[in-house]
Amino acid sequence: MYCYCYCHYYLGKSVWFDAGAGYPIAGEVVDLTRTRISIKSLLNGKIFVFSTDDTNRVVSRIPLPPEGVNDMITMSDLSEASILWNIKVRYDHRQFYTYIGSILVAVNPYYMYHDMYSTDYVRKYENILVLHTLPAHIFATASTVHSKMLSDKINQCVVISGESGGGKTQSTKLIMNYLAAVNPGKYKLITEQILEASPLLESFGNAKTVRNDNSSRFGKYIEIYYSQKSIVGAKLSDFLLEKSRIVTHSNDERNYHVFYELLEGFDTEEKRKYGLTTPEKYFYLNQGASMAISSKSDAHDFQSLLTAMKILNFTKNEQETIFKILAAILHLGNIYFSRSVDDPGHDLIQISSKTEIEWCSHLLALNDQGLLQKLTHKVTEARDERLLSPFNLEQALDSRDAIAKALYSTLFSWLVARINQIVRVNNNVDNSIAILDIFGFENFSTNSFEQLCINYANEALQFHFNRHVFKLEQEEYAKEKLAWKKIDFADNTDCLDLIGKKPNGILQILDDESNFPK
Repeated sequence: MYCYCYCHYYLGKSVWFDAGAGYPIAGEVVDLTRTRISIKSLLNGKIFVFSTDDTNRVVSRIPLPPEGVNDMITMSDLSEASILWNIKVRYDHRQFYTYIGSILVAVNPYYMYHDMYSTDYVRKYENILVLHTLPAHIFATASTVHSKMLSDKINQCVVISGESGGGKTQSTKLIMNYLAAVNPGKYKLITEQILEASPLLESFGNAKTVRNDNSSRFGKYIEIYYSQKSIVGAKLSDFLLEKSRIVTHSNDERNYHVFYELLEGFDTEEKRKYGLTTPEKYFYLNQGASMAISSKSDAHDFQSLLTAMKILNFTKNEQETIFKILAAILHLGNIYFSRSVDDPGHDLIQISSKTEIEWCSHLLALNDQGLLQKLTHKVTEARDERLLSPFNLEQALDSRDAIAKALYSTLFSWLVARINQIVRVNNNVDNSIAILDIFGFENFSTNSFEQLCINYANEALQFHFNRHVFKLEQEEYAKEKLAWKKIDFADNTDCLDLIGKKPNGILQILDDESNFPK
């Protein structure tokens, strides 16, 4: 109850205030005199006192409903602070989804609320043509896309983007689960195979980072094909697999899940067969000093991986070949070198881990001497001559790591091709629903070329978003001579040009230098 007024402040008034944090904080007036105003922070309950003359630090705030606003496009205050506060209010009431028009904002609670994704929820959101008829939900987006594809006979696409750890991969799986749940029973096997591709690729393409225990280290574009209203096949495209993670990762991070799953899932006899032991014994796995993840059972996930391979019709021979390559990569990482000097004083590199060489050669069906030569010498061929130049220590380590990265990336590409072979379309297609799951912006303590590519891809996606949501819409308003208040937005064209524009963009210069090094 408002019981006292002075100027435009009164007890209980909703305000934004500046507490020196660098962003506005939501609060309410709890005490007021002629010279000062006391405000209670709605974030932590602390009281902040300001002079009534200090008008720049306290401004009016439009209060929200108790559970926030379902579609923020209806809010009169669309400032950054207001949008973020509404999302927080909804999150506090277990409302993890919020609309901005046709865009769905999802906040990752880092907990799976199974009741929110049950069969009852699937039926609740089934056959939605207009997004806002029900509370915001990932199933509403999936249902709208599915319904529009069937009614309009036009291919649809869902773009999922956001920060690392934001729940993009989980959102992709939830959309696919919804599409599978509403799919007629005629093609249940192909639908199950499409779904099982996700855990398989998670094992090989996801890893623990400092921000996310299950971070996708590659981008994927999934096309789900329909014929006569039923799913009849799919196609998966992958891009930008983080190859550097295979040989190095930062503190409190891990290599790709599949290595740890393999070592935890194998019994003693299987480990002996591939010459394997525990994760901390391998250089490619122990650099981050994080062998396990509290929220994940590597042994259980290895069984899920085997199940996925079975459903996707991987043969026993194919599975064994995969395990041999993975084991060979681990042995390869444990090959170390020593430096010696010959009589003329030239550096010589010797391998001090012959056992690991023998295991690598055995698992990859290679000749020991051929592998040794590849690791320690550069081969130059000119006409009928074949020259061997010895590596220095740094070059030998680079050669070892390059082989490991080539093995893993080739295996990953083969897995994607094998999945596509299983779920390919065998008959005519009417339409499709595509899902783009792209990694978010990243900024680590040490960033590599992969981070540049990832962030450039996100900048390009942001440009597409800006163009279609702001630029083209406002151009249409101007064309129709409609009265509207122009919305200013950050145009990242200069950033994109700096990185990717030919002939002087950073990527083009890097490409030129790589092809013609000085």
